[in-house]
Amino acid sequence: MKTTCFYYEDGQGKLVDEEGNDAIDWVEEATPFHLRTLTRITEYCRKQEEEGVSSEDSLGNLDADMEEVIAIVKKQKRLHHKYSNEQKLTFVYYNRIKLFNTAKSGCLAGGIAKRTAQKWAKKLKEDKDWNIFEKQTNLVNRLKPQLDERHKVHLLECYNNCPQAQVLDAMESLTQKFSDLTVKKSTVHNFLKNECNLSFKKLTHLPVARNNSDKIQARKNWVIKWTATDMNYLENCVFVDESAFDRNMRPPSEWSVKGTPAITTTPTTKAVSHTVLGAISTKFVVAIELRNPQEESSKRIKIVHSGSKRKAPTEKKKKSGATRIAEACNNIPPEHLNAFAQHSGNCFDICLRGDPL
Repeated sequence: MKTTCFYYEDGQGKLVDEEGNDAIDWVEEATPFHLRTLTRITEYCRKQEEEGVSSEDSLGNLDADMEEVIAIVKKQKRLHHKYSNEQKLTFVYYNRIKLFNTAKSGCLAGGIAKRTAQKWAKKLKEDKDWNIFEKQTNLVNRLKPQLDERHKVHLLECYNNCPQAQVLDAMESLTQKFSDLTVKKSTVHNFLKNECNLSFKKLTHLPVARNNSDKIQARKNWVIKWTATDMNYLENCVFVDESAFDRNMRPPSEWSVKGTPAITTTPTTKAVSHTVLGAISTKFVVAIELRNPQEESSKRIKIVHSGSKRKAPTEKKKKSGATRIAEACNNIPPEHLNAFAQHSGNCFDICLRGDPL
């Protein structure tokens, strides 16, 4: 038999029972994982369809942009054997996009000399990576450079043994190795950058165990095992990874005035750590979830005197970092996803050769 309960107003806006207990109670239903889904396959595919642009639309946009460049070319003064970047761009547009012949392309690009236009067209056809905008240096009358292949081999060996060496260290090493050499710091710097193809970048520390003999052999055995199956990174694999971040993280380097340190301020040195759990394939983003270990994820349930339950009202939240992460994930082009998987697949040959990664 159900017991009858009586509730009263206590004069302070609260509803209490005969013993003075609050008639409306709150219970906590907590989830231990604190996961929030940011995007799924369906959302990613829908976003890609919305932002997809057809090739015809792209060509139409190019034509509209080139109209402005062509107008600039028409206003420019004619200089003998000296052509602007706008003229070069217009020549490439007419010759490689519109497929006009060399003479017509040179004429429409502001009167480019016939012989020059022929050289450009031949170079563009033979070398797809040729940069028409780069300065065409006269190599015939240039002085013989001080540094040659011998110095290149020596510098590459030095930086292979000591990657943190400075330009002054390289100069000292060269003068010790080649006693008859006198060279400036700027010359060595340009030689390292242009001829040796070296650049100064942030140093990445790798553990010794990463490329020891046991790890190399284990990677080789793994590749041999799985390549014998139907596993294919570009066709039937999903890649799962976890990345941690917080809102106070900053890039490891930044620009500052010469002679002053690069310093930036943050609200606090401590911040709530978040973790992004991502799963992708070569064709689409499978799922992205955000985990916040310190987030209050319990649900407040209102229990009224009748015994029924209902959720407590929640306030509408503003656009958060999770929303921005989801938007960024949905805007990743599929060709970038394919490139990620292709890079991993390319490491298989390195593992089979027994080379370090």
